[in-house]
Amino acid sequence: MDVRINNGDIALRLNGDFEMIGGFDEAVQLVRTVALVKRGDFQYDRSLGVDYNAFSPDADNAADRLDMLVKEGVADIGGVDAQVISYDAVNAVAGIKVTFRGRSAVTEVDISGII
Repeated sequence: MDVRINNGDIALRLNGDFEMIGGFDEAVQLVRTVALVKRGDFQYDRSLGVDYNAFSPDADNAADRLDMLVKEGVADIGGVDAQVISYDAVNAVAGIKVTFRGRSAVTEVDISGII
């Protein structure tokens, strides 16, 4: 279980309690979180994130390279498969397909402030 993040903030219920998520929704959120963090920048877990130092956004194989780096970043999330299915180099936005327990969803991640 994890706390739902909505538009960068912790989601709260009407009564003020944290909104909790689990299973598929948690898996998608974890992949987004990993993709939004440059490895080494998260103070509480320096191994969390993607090694964007190894990424050249203008390279001919940028989408393939980003796919490999994201997969490496989420490797410790049990049962999750992540695949970069699109990459917009101009806006630095990646479309990541997340698969967990037979369900899939695509989430967009804006990495323009990271790379």
